[in-house]
Amino acid sequence: MRLPNGDEVTAPTPVWGLDIQCEKGTNLSYGPWADRQREQLFLFFFPPRLPNHEVPGEIRQVQQFDVRLNILAEATVDILFSKLIMRDGKQENQTNAVHMNVQRGSYFEMTLPWTVSDDGYVTKINGQFLHVDASSSLNYRNLLEAETLDYRVNVHYPRVWNHHQTWDLEFNGCKATYHFLYAHKEFFQDMIEDWSSRVPPDLLHFVPYSWNFIIRMQEFELITLANGYNWVDCEHQANAHIAFCGELFDLRFTLPFTDFLPETVLLKFIIVGENVDLSLFLPPTNTSSNIITALSRNARLIEKEDRPKHSFSSEKWRKFCKLSSGWVDCWHVPELQLSISYTYHPVPPVGPSPQANVSTPEKEELLLSPIRAPHRKKSPMEIIKNLTPEQFDPTSVTADCINVDLRITKPSEIKLYGSVLRMFINLKDCTEQYPPCPTVALDRLIFEMNKRYSETQLQVVVSPLILTTSDDPNHQRLSAHQHLHTGFLMLSGLQMRGDAMFSAEERSLDEETLEYAWLVELTVGTLSGKLTTPQLQNIITALEAFVFTVEDAENSLRHPRPYLYCYHGTPQPQCPQTTSEHFCPTTDTIKYKMVRASLDGISLNLVESGTILCFQMQELLSDPLIGMEAAHNFGTIVKDHNYALTSHTHANIRLLHKQRFFESVVGPLVELFSTTNDIKTKSCALVAIASLLPWLPHIVLNAHIQKLLPVLLQGLNTSDFSKIGEASINMERHDVRCGSETRLSILTTLASLLKQNASPAERHTSTLISFLMPLTTYHPLQTVGVKALECLAALVTLPVSVILPYRNESWSIFGQPDSGLFVQTVWGTTTTLIYTTPSVGY
Repeated sequence: MRLPNGDEVTAPTPVWGLDIQCEKGTNLSYGPWADRQREQLFLFFFPPRLPNHEVPGEIRQVQQFDVRLNILAEATVDILFSKLIMRDGKQENQTNAVHMNVQRGSYFEMTLPWTVSDDGYVTKINGQFLHVDASSSLNYRNLLEAETLDYRVNVHYPRVWNHHQTWDLEFNGCKATYHFLYAHKEFFQDMIEDWSSRVPPDLLHFVPYSWNFIIRMQEFELITLANGYNWVDCEHQANAHIAFCGELFDLRFTLPFTDFLPETVLLKFIIVGENVDLSLFLPPTNTSSNIITALSRNARLIEKEDRPKHSFSSEKWRKFCKLSSGWVDCWHVPELQLSISYTYHPVPPVGPSPQANVSTPEKEELLLSPIRAPHRKKSPMEIIKNLTPEQFDPTSVTADCINVDLRITKPSEIKLYGSVLRMFINLKDCTEQYPPCPTVALDRLIFEMNKRYSETQLQVVVSPLILTTSDDPNHQRLSAHQHLHTGFLMLSGLQMRGDAMFSAEERSLDEETLEYAWLVELTVGTLSGKLTTPQLQNIITALEAFVFTVEDAENSLRHPRPYLYCYHGTPQPQCPQTTSEHFCPTTDTIKYKMVRASLDGISLNLVESGTILCFQMQELLSDPLIGMEAAHNFGTIVKDHNYALTSHTHANIRLLHKQRFFESVVGPLVELFSTTNDIKTKSCALVAIASLLPWLPHIVLNAHIQKLLPVLLQGLNTSDFSKIGEASINMERHDVRCGSETRLSILTTLASLLKQNASPAERHTSTLISFLMPLTTYHPLQTVGVKALECLAALVTLPVSVILPYRNESWSIFGQPDSGLFVQTVWGTTTTLIYTTPSVGY
């Protein structure tokens, strides 16, 4: 219609709708059964037309039918469904429900189109629930709480009845808290199975369609339980929780039902989160609850630039996971993206014969075989039909495939607790008088896993990793030593590969495969760093607390199953292989395990004002400049000092520290001495061993006497030692007595050991005598000759059968007139030692 001013207007279409106002006491119930009744009504009033829908041409035709339902008071909404269970040998329907309480202002709208456009028509459903509180019919009832929950459903129907349909479902929640249990997996699976069609697949009635889901939550909390062995305390709610809290949660996925009985179906899930925190909670009954709360509240954090850092921001929306209620934040991620692709092989339901059995080409081939040529290959269905369960090979079936990709693109911050898998106790100290907690920084962490039927492979790759730690803030240093305030450790790289192998031998199809081997390869790069002793103690204390809290046996729960399964897959007490003496072993008992580790190198510098102690595995002793100095300083660690490394100088001295240090270095030093061909390196290794011997208890040395004797004997050899001593003197010209001191240290220790027990030297008697006799006239240091005589005297205590071959041998060795040394030894009878000097008559 044209107006007088020239404008054209179209008359409004007729409006047809229904408004419903719900007052107090409203209860709305819906579910799979009610939806099936709706479907029958729609099929009755709007049956699918075999010819295509035509586009109408009338002008004043009703376009749509609108239904609006307003809730003016508190109301309840129930979603009811059922599942079949066995009770007393009979199948019964068990009713389950999702119960929701909604407040005033909630509404529901639905638009049913009455006209068809060129691309079909769209049915629209949308609405909003205010202050929704949802619970399930499980014993643990908590499910969902939200300030607002908006929903929108658009269903697009094409003009052709069996063309592709699109269902778009979008849910938006604000300030929502969702409680997740592992039992919810089966709970919602039962709902989907009850809601889905129970009619066997039929090509004549097949309609392709896709479900597109968008689930978005602003300011959310996703809470799950973290009790051992999946225990759930429904009565007292004394549960340990893990929660993901953040500003945005966005989940998108599509369920495609586009092919009739497809071989595979690909599902893709994409999850995006912004400003996400990982939080944990320990119940008051847990003995570590107060500890972790105090540690989190008083933690001292620092930035990379050594500036104080505040804890995670507390200005966030929280309803359930409040810090004031004992919750602790342990990981903050600005942005993350999780992609999951799942390719699976659907199994159609088996229906009445023959409709549900004429679905695949193989079955069609089997049915048409009587009218075809007799000479043909057997179909797969015929082959499978003749197989028994024992003959069936699961590896002949193509496996499902799951790909998981988690990406954290922006810098994230982690507070490292004892373990997320074990009660999560914090490492950090509690007061400002202690040093800040150690901080670890890395650029990239990659985890890959490839799981197959007979094997699982996994790999962890860590980029260069840097650990920083600082001194006690109350510890003041001189301005020249301020660079020691912060220490660091750097690991150039880390790669861990694991390979688990599985077998299906003697296992039925309904049993899990048996893991019979677990192989691990650990490749560690170069570990380097600079630390002071307080900083090293801070790191060790943190590691000790970490290991202790990971174990946390005090708060462990018992397994709900009072027995273990043996490797046959039966309870141990019931296995025929179990005897009165022992149970049939479990899988872990007989599993083959191998761990192979390699380390490229270690370069650690333990520094302090004016001093430095450097540990470099075997490499430092081979250094031509400082190798001999490092060898002498091995003894510095274990010797007793009056001015350093004492409790008066605030050193942390642990029990058996000498023994532990010796046990850790004696093996590498002996191996270095035995394998190297460099005389200078061999000299350094011998000096390092000799510097340790005088300061260790005899009981420790006796345990290694068989390993040390060959090295000490080579050190006593006059010809070899002359080379070693010459190398030592050339390397350290300021200390020309280093060869004599090393020789004296060896002889002193050897004499002390032989006096206590000479039996370990029994098979080395001939070598000892030939090496000791020339040393009795050693001129650079006369004490060496005395100690050599003491060793010879100790050998006399050996059995007569051992020393009898030397009965007729005697030596009379006279030194120079000024040496004052005279020795006369008669083997097998007596030993006389006479020592004189020019200044002392006897």
